[in-house]
Amino acid sequence: MRPRPRLAPLAATLLLSTLLAACHEPTGVGGDISRHRARWAAHVIASYDYDYELDGFFIDFAGRPVRVEVRDGAVRSATDVATGQPMPQALTTWPTVEQLFDTAERAAAAGSLRAVRYDPTYDYPTSLELDGPPDASGSVTASGLVPVR
Repeated sequence: MRPRPRLAPLAATLLLSTLLAACHEPTGVGGDISRHRARWAAHVIASYDYDYELDGFFIDFAGRPVRVEVRDGAVRSATDVATGQPMPQALTTWPTVEQLFDTAERAAAAGSLRAVRYDPTYDYPTSLELDGPPDASGSVTASGLVPVR
């Protein structure tokens, strides 16, 4: 009888530990969304301006940065950064930071969130990479958030 290699039990233990750790990450790539949302909420910022941009998704404003003005938790205006003109879409088109978190959570639950990145200062989502229907995947970018007191 051949002696068993000593590394086999260690390798099995490492594999089992890795698999168990993966089970504790219920939403895969988006598993820490609630932690970042709590950090964002701790800043208590209800009024702010930020730049929003979609790429992909076959939307007429895709690829155009839009300055979104949020006051007391509601979008008050959306302006095309390049032209300075108001965007013609309804204000409900433009998300608040809370709605960016909602989008990330829904996409993670559906398995369509490929990646998410957060602002190092305020912990809001700055980049969401999403899978959509064929030829309709894309990304959401939020940047330059400035709190308004």
